[in-house]
Amino acid sequence: MDIAAARTAPPLHDLLGVSFVFNAAINALAWDGDLACFGLADGAVVMMAAHWPGAPHLAPRPGGGLAIVPSAAPPPPPMITGAHRGPVLALAPDPVGGVVSGGADGKCLRLAGGEITLLAERVRRRIGVVAAGRGGRRAFAAGRQVDRVGPDRKRLALPGPVTALAFDPSGLHLAGGYEGGVSLEACAIRVAPRRELSGACRLLCWSHDGSMVAAAAGPVVAVRRRTEEVWIMLKGDDRVEALAFSACGALVMASSAGLHIWRAGEDPHPVPAGRHAEECRAPIACHPRIPLVACADRAGRIVLRHPRLGDTIVVREAGAAPVALGFAPDGEALAFAASDGEAGTVILPAALFRTGERQ
Repeated sequence: MDIAAARTAPPLHDLLGVSFVFNAAINALAWDGDLACFGLADGAVVMMAAHWPGAPHLAPRPGGGLAIVPSAAPPPPPMITGAHRGPVLALAPDPVGGVVSGGADGKCLRLAGGEITLLAERVRRRIGVVAAGRGGRRAFAAGRQVDRVGPDRKRLALPGPVTALAFDPSGLHLAGGYEGGVSLEACAIRVAPRRELSGACRLLCWSHDGSMVAAAAGPVVAVRRRTEEVWIMLKGDDRVEALAFSACGALVMASSAGLHIWRAGEDPHPVPAGRHAEECRAPIACHPRIPLVACADRAGRIVLRHPRLGDTIVVREAGAAPVALGFAPDGEALAFAASDGEAGTVILPAALFRTGERQ
């Protein structure tokens, strides 16, 4: 009797995804609702719809379970907007709609609804860092200066060149990373708590409830509860290359040593994030609602993992190294960019994950 060999499930991108290849490097990724936005080195911002009429979807299977219904219509072509004269250096989602971009031409722009609005321009400067928060708050940096525009218009001068910016979910607190440390600026508060770090702080992230902020420089990660004065110092053996808080409040870190995780209240030494964590690499992204992490692996695949257990689902087979990953705000899609100019999205229906929101 012949027994058929077990078949490996195809990557989700083959079943529920779409991608395009562009003739310019992809420098940034951000979401505008259901649109995945990519900033290109030629100055263009590309917008791709994650869902469209006739897109593949899940449907009940006769006898129980779910089946993937193939696409009934091709995806719409990407929308390409010439935004900057020079490379797009940074993108950030704007909570009121659209995205904020920074470019090598010294312009900070807002792209929304097919229109481009100039927020600010710095002649002969490069806007390499941008952020956007609730209430129409935006921030951008050139050199040591951080400009806040919107209700809390203000100019800040940090001790070193600014390398990262991130608003908390409320939009009232702005974390700024710079060469030599991290600073926390808050609306109507004059004294900004700072922490010195060795090297450039290029990675910043807030927890989903805004209670904690994490900043990384080299192998060191500094974590602070917003209401406390003490910084918790986490140190690994390798330079941290990606940083994100999971939906359950755990801090996930990626380095050349693999994927590690830390929870508040635990010993300040991150532990491997489940089985085969040493195979994982940056970039990473955390699902906004369920304990799920998207990351690259040593082979160049894109996978989904449970941050504790290490169970994996393959999103994209091995290929050009991923350079950016990001979940849609509702978690129903994942966007990715690769070093060869490929940009794509993968639909991720909530029913696809049996763990659901109960965990």
